[in-house]
Amino acid sequence: MTETAVPDARDGGRVRRLAADWRVQAVLGVAALGLAIAVGMALGRREPREAARPAGHERMPEAFAIADSWRAAAAADEGAYLRCFTGEAREAEKARLARLGTEAFCRQLRATAEAALGVEWGPPVPAPEGGLRFPVTVLHEDDAEQFDYIVARVGSDWRIRAVERRGRRAASPHFAERLGPPAGQGVNK
Repeated sequence: MTETAVPDARDGGRVRRLAADWRVQAVLGVAALGLAIAVGMALGRREPREAARPAGHERMPEAFAIADSWRAAAAADEGAYLRCFTGEAREAEKARLARLGTEAFCRQLRATAEAALGVEWGPPVPAPEGGLRFPVTVLHEDDAEQFDYIVARVGSDWRIRAVERRGRRAASPHFAERLGPPAGQGVNK
């Protein structure tokens, strides 16, 4: 029995000498630190990583007011809808609300949003009176309405300053087949 105890004691001494070596401790410390950083980064990431791509006009904060106005119209939320506007456009919408009443105004907002198959906008151009002008197309089943939404900075937010109607046109076949804007742009039904 003592013969088996002696080699174990020798192996234990070798392990102690190895654990006491500063080089081994440094390698183990670096490995533990690297593992801790990798686990922390993996747990800290909340959404999957996307490939780098240039920011498009649909991701511009200037366009958020346009998308928010259509979302508020679909939800028939007159408060959220009015907060998307500023200046004369806001006063015109408030006057329409006062003229129609809250229920009729909300019904009209919802009907407008439900009649649209999709809303898409192009890249902005500077507006002559300041702000940005977005060409907006509202797609319907058999035609498309075209507008210019002019947005302006109000404090730290962007609001719709004016909506100018440019007219209607027959829907292109690619609009009728697609039935809505590309993913991540506008209101998609």
